[in-house]
Amino acid sequence: MIQEQVIEKLSEDVKLKVKEYVQKNRQRLLDELQQLIQIPSETGYEGDVQAHIEKYMQNVLSLETSTFTADPEIVRQHPEYTESEVERKVGFANRPNVVGKWNSTGEGRSLLMFTHVDTVPVGDLAHWKYDPFEGEIEGDIMYGRGTADNKGGFGSILAALKVIQGAGFKPKGDITAISVVDEEVGGAGGAVAMVQQNFTADACVYPHPLTSGLGAQIACAGGLIFKIKVVGRAAHNLNGQIGINAVGKMLKIYNALVELDEFRAETVKYEPFERYYEASDMPIRSTNLTPAIIQGGDWAYKVPADCELTGTVGYPPNETPEEVKAQIQAAIDKVVAEDEWLQQNPPVLTWEWHTNASEISPDHPFVQLVKGNIDEVAGYETPIYGMPTFSDIRFPMLYMGIPALIYGPRGGNLHGANEWLNIEDWLKCVEITALNVLQWCGYESLDS
Repeated sequence: MIQEQVIEKLSEDVKLKVKEYVQKNRQRLLDELQQLIQIPSETGYEGDVQAHIEKYMQNVLSLETSTFTADPEIVRQHPEYTESEVERKVGFANRPNVVGKWNSTGEGRSLLMFTHVDTVPVGDLAHWKYDPFEGEIEGDIMYGRGTADNKGGFGSILAALKVIQGAGFKPKGDITAISVVDEEVGGAGGAVAMVQQNFTADACVYPHPLTSGLGAQIACAGGLIFKIKVVGRAAHNLNGQIGINAVGKMLKIYNALVELDEFRAETVKYEPFERYYEASDMPIRSTNLTPAIIQGGDWAYKVPADCELTGTVGYPPNETPEEVKAQIQAAIDKVVAEDEWLQQNPPVLTWEWHTNASEISPDHPFVQLVKGNIDEVAGYETPIYGMPTFSDIRFPMLYMGIPALIYGPRGGNLHGANEWLNIEDWLKCVEITALNVLQWCGYESLDS
């Protein structure tokens, strides 16, 4: 089988040609990345950037292109489907996912490369020092919405394919590059729809800038969103002593969840996530539980009779969602056991959304190939990380049967003002991706 073929090392001549092309054409590659940043693509409004990408695939890379758009009736059948406000507001029309195929003789291993190009909103421009839609460069940093999340990622795919062609090579295995939409709100219109298109490949790369910097990421976290509802008893402020304050009751549950988060931080361990935080200069954890929204009360002179808490928890691949759910329920039950009102009026816990964790063995041949190329281009031995939040990378691993991993340059302020990308790291990732394609898929001269 093709997957079982020996993975040959790349010659020094091939590696040199790739490196030289990147160095000689660095400004052009950065210019083309800036073009992506300059096209707004907030989730729900990705049509313009997708049209640009399709034309680039056709006119510059000479790829065979196609598009697909999520069918709401079909994606709603997927176990990880979640309806978003974007779907309710604008639906999936005019939001295509774009596919570019570089077909080969089929003699080598095939590779899928995909990531999302939708972004979160810019927010208040007063917080931005740089124009969010210019891709301004200062020193080694490019600023703008989508630089790190995640036009920088898809831009590196396009650039790597251009480098391969410019260096005079073509792959022996088929390449499929897919620009997906909708990731920022759950992926129903993008990665979920991609799963249902029945794409196949022998391996998958999901480029994404990271605060941890260069290094293969072999896992992503699972995530749960939950709601807790508590009832009290309404009363006018003048006789508030006869009311039962639902907000106050909820605060007991909030405090219990904070305690559970601290307990989990001490007891739940997953080394790839811990290495990520260590490299990012953050407190080291393997999990986070956040009681994020509390809504209660409707009038200042009224004891609130209702309160709702919305929270989220991320968990590593060595935990099950059932274990996490049981811990949250137990924390609530402990509060109830100590409160007579809550015993008579139990809180209602509902699970709103769930995304699965996923991982690939660090010993997988594809992981070792990618790590080897990252180490060589970086000039040092890089750690193997995990992505401690949910990621579209779970879809090829869990639902398409394709081994997959993440890597990317250093970037920061994802979802915040002055989002940034380290351009020297980005150029290294372009080089790394080109080497990964040539080594995994095999190659021959464009002239042959």
